[in-house]
Amino acid sequence: MPWSDQDASGELAAMAIGASLWGLFNFTGEFGSGVTKPSAIGCQYNYTNVRWHPSSEVFGKARAIGLKVADWQNVILVNLLGKRFYDERGPQFSYSSYMSVNPYEPYSYLNAENIDYNPNNFINAALAGIGDGHNGGGPIWAIFDADAVAREKWQPAPPYADCDAGFFFTADTIGELAQSIVMQRVPMPPRNLIDTVARYNSFVDAGKDADFGKESPRYKIEKPPFHAAWATPVVHDTRAGLRINARCQVVDIKGDVIPGLYCGGESAGGFSMHGLPRAICQGFIAGKNAGG
Repeated sequence: MPWSDQDASGELAAMAIGASLWGLFNFTGEFGSGVTKPSAIGCQYNYTNVRWHPSSEVFGKARAIGLKVADWQNVILVNLLGKRFYDERGPQFSYSSYMSVNPYEPYSYLNAENIDYNPNNFINAALAGIGDGHNGGGPIWAIFDADAVAREKWQPAPPYADCDAGFFFTADTIGELAQSIVMQRVPMPPRNLIDTVARYNSFVDAGKDADFGKESPRYKIEKPPFHAAWATPVVHDTRAGLRINARCQVVDIKGDVIPGLYCGGESAGGFSMHGLPRAICQGFIAGKNAGG
């Protein structure tokens, strides 16, 4: 949610007295994904199925609705150095969750036999480092021009774009756009972004993306104003956390209960359910047992 900044302080405090972690498998199992490609750009909270609007009581926390991308041909995605890293149209990654495999057998390892081998590494590419000793290639920015705005029927201004908190930038030239981007550990080199856009425009002329195989690149980025919109992969649904038993008591690495310590919701690991139902159910269980 846009008003909470999870920092794992509760989990770290529990680990300091011997709590065990549990549930990391859920990131790669059949329970959905914890890191996804954004469905909207230009806003900080770019979840696939949740959008906040000005009528919401918490819109002041979310700050922007975001710009829904209908066609990824209308933008290019660059890392913090202003360089493309993948075919923008690519899905986030392949996994064996419900309805992604046909036929699908719940909880069966045999599902792997029914997967058409077509690996997609968009997330890996977006999160790759830049060789400076730090993790990650982000933030990731969607770069586009005035023509793209018209094709997508976007309104590149509040309340759709978060212009005040550093998630959306506009400039008259590509070089100025790179210079305007903040909230990075290193500045984006203007020459990199200029060269990236020029090279992509040449792919449109050639009808072929020689770098990442984007099918028939359609649109040049050449009509000012130019825009950079936050398009960093979304981290959500932790689905990993402290190991608990059926009474929501936290246990140590040996499976022994840590007296007086309870945990529920997304701080607890080992469960595929997430969000409010999980928090309510486990909160009830933990509270009942703690109070009993």
